Amino acid sequence: MRLVILIAGVGSRLRPLTDDRPKCLVEIGGKSILHRFLQQAEAVDAFQEVVLITGYRHQQIADAVEAWKGSHKLPVRLVHNERYDVTNNGYTLLCAKEYLMDGFVLTDGDLLLEEGILHRVATSADSHLAVDMQMKLDEEAMKFVLDEAGYVTELSKEISVERGLGESIGLCKINASDAGAVVEHLAKLVEQGEENEYYERAFQEMIGEGWKLKVVDVGDLRWVEVDDHADLKRAEQIFG
Repeated sequence: MRLVILIAGVGSRLRPLTDDRPKCLVEIGGKSILHRFLQQAEAVDAFQEVVLITGYRHQQIADAVEAWKGSHKLPVRLVHNERYDVTNNGYTLLCAKEYLMDGFVLTDGDLLLEEGILHRVATSADSHLAVDMQMKLDEEAMKFVLDEAGYVTELSKEISVERGLGESIGLCKINASDAGAVVEHLAKLVEQGEENEYYERAFQEMIGEGWKLKVVDVGDLRWVEVDDHADLKRAEQIFG
């Protein structure tokens, strides 16, 4: 199983910090977001390899990885989305399709996670979304609805705050038995010219076709998605 980290975006809402570096190399408490991910991935000891899908300022990430490799054994592979500036993360994930088929944990590259979250996700048996069912929802949250058996029936930002049961935090595990279908649905979106879609769009379509996707609640642990400067300030308070 691989850990796949999406770090292709420009991170425009963190400017001017991201004028001269990718968001994943912004530091919180003296460590970059990427360095924290790699440290946690190595500590979990469940991954054969980390796959970083890059875009903006690829060479800086490559240099940071080379420096990290000097004292760590976990293999790290870079895949580059050359069209990062005109596509979304669904297309970005598809760039690494040949590395997905054995099953993978997927994470957005702007998350800061408390120790324990990545281990919980990697060691849970079923394909699932990591979710926070304890936080107050807003309209921008990627919300979900479950059936009585605990399977996801809807996954969308368009779900109302009243109906949503929690937020999908941008971290999930996809087993090998489901990976091919994920790649197939992502490829179909690209073939249809829908290159600016989130990967959750493929998940939504698979759920509509009967995919049994579970959730794992990590709301008892702390996490921050660093989109803007307000998020960065909160991340500093928690993880600095």
